[in-house]
Amino acid sequence: MRNACLIIILLTLQNVVTAQNDGTLRAEFNELMTVGTRQLQAGSYDSCFTSFARAIALAENAKLFGLVAEARNKMGVLQIYRGQYAEALTEIQAALSIYERTGLEAGIAECHNNLGSIHYAQKDYIRARANYSKSLLIREQGTDRRAFGISLNNMGDVSAKLGELDKALEYHHASLALWEELGSVSGKAITLSHIASCMEEQGNHNGALHVLKQAYDVIQKGKGSRITGIAISIRVGQLLNTLDKAGQAREWCKGAYDAAVKLDSRQEIQKSCLCLYEAYQQLNMPREALRFYQDYVAMRDSIFGQEMTKEVTRLEMSYAFDKKQLADSLRFVAETALQEERIQRQRIGLVSTGSMLLLMVALGFAIYHGKRKSDALLLNILPKATAMELKAKGTADARLFNEVTVLFTDFKGFTQMSETLSPKNLVSDLHECFSAFDRICEKHGIEKIKTIGDAYMAAGGLPTPNTTHAVDVVRAALEMRDFVDEGKARKIADGRPYFEIRIGIHTGPVVAGIVGIKKFQYDIWGDTVNTTSRMESSGEVGMVNISEATYKKVKDEFNCEHRGEVEAKGKGKLSMYFVHSC
Repeated sequence: MRNACLIIILLTLQNVVTAQNDGTLRAEFNELMTVGTRQLQAGSYDSCFTSFARAIALAENAKLFGLVAEARNKMGVLQIYRGQYAEALTEIQAALSIYERTGLEAGIAECHNNLGSIHYAQKDYIRARANYSKSLLIREQGTDRRAFGISLNNMGDVSAKLGELDKALEYHHASLALWEELGSVSGKAITLSHIASCMEEQGNHNGALHVLKQAYDVIQKGKGSRITGIAISIRVGQLLNTLDKAGQAREWCKGAYDAAVKLDSRQEIQKSCLCLYEAYQQLNMPREALRFYQDYVAMRDSIFGQEMTKEVTRLEMSYAFDKKQLADSLRFVAETALQEERIQRQRIGLVSTGSMLLLMVALGFAIYHGKRKSDALLLNILPKATAMELKAKGTADARLFNEVTVLFTDFKGFTQMSETLSPKNLVSDLHECFSAFDRICEKHGIEKIKTIGDAYMAAGGLPTPNTTHAVDVVRAALEMRDFVDEGKARKIADGRPYFEIRIGIHTGPVVAGIVGIKKFQYDIWGDTVNTTSRMESSGEVGMVNISEATYKKVKDEFNCEHRGEVEAKGKGKLSMYFVHSC
């Protein structure tokens, strides 16, 4: 009896200590999130990043996944403010995945709202509205009135972009009444600016200007968000340009530009540069106009460039694919559980040794079958040697490989095809090509690393080093090129759109290892990877472009044409060769 009491006391003390530790951790997490949010509102983005990163690490170490989702979603918002949309999408999708598993509707609504903001910023208004609508439907039933007001604003804004001005004004007037009720300075100012945009679309420029200045006064008097004030200042400047009041426009947009530079807000820098370019053009000041136009183009390309758009598309496709894989995994788990339940029922009903033996055989088969499926899944995403190390140790160490050969492929015409083909047919064509590439890599003993949108990356000489990696990779590249050329010929004959391919290869050192803690991915890093990418982008359609380092390894095996020194972005001039045949 005394021992039982002692155990109860120890367990009670343990629970008290655990609760205290948990409370301390949550208090520290909440403090980091509060500080980070203030830094975000103040425009201190670097400090904000540090606060949110610390909050994520704290929550992940404690395995408090609800807090992980909260922090990663906030990190995504920060990246939206900075114009880093691919990074924002990664963070928000990670948060959404957790919220969907836990069923927290407020979190799901917040994530969809933020995903809508990413698509809105990239002018993909159809996707933006789809995500905003999901958020609005959830928030309409909830108790968070401020969140509901944000969704009303966003639905109004995207409706205006799609030309539905009457519907837009309905949303904005509903949200304006809500902000008045809540006493929200920023909410009221933002909504007024949206209403002004609708008025401008209707041709009422003077009325729109009056409402915008009213919104700016609300922000200044109420000490609202600095970023909101900057955005409204730019809108005032743009309207003044429209009204041929370039002198006033310059003052408004120059103030916005200076403030945006201090905050490192790329979206607002880009918009203010365009506003200043238009103002200086009207003022007949070509030198100043050219300067701000060049800055505008540079910033626009960094935010909305093709590579960024492709990366956002890749991340969304990857997220959808991961969800399907998760569903398949859950289905397998459910089937296994059902099998075990049947076995358990059989066990209860068994009375003979023969029946018990039969049960053990069935159970052994179920375990063996499950183990084979899990092993096959692991080998499908990791090299065999790495997978074995991971199973044995629970971790796999990163390794330096002094010499491997890396391959990059990219399709010309992918963007144009994506505009003419249905998503199903586009993905089907990609699947056909990448499946063939997978088979070619396996044939030549090359390790597929990953796909990035319509790009394919592989490497020879790892995870098991060999001396034939350069020759193996070039042979594989020539087969990939021929496969794509054959497909092109078929599609031309059928009158269908087709892919063309560029392939780049380079040989050098890399670091290789596993990244992530949940969705394992074997990846490689180092300047060799960057140089390979330049080999691909500096090549020509239908050609295999190799570096001098690779050429020295394969010159006795292949017919190579020296291209001379070619300018490569970020690398200067590099000696390059086209490989023609064996």
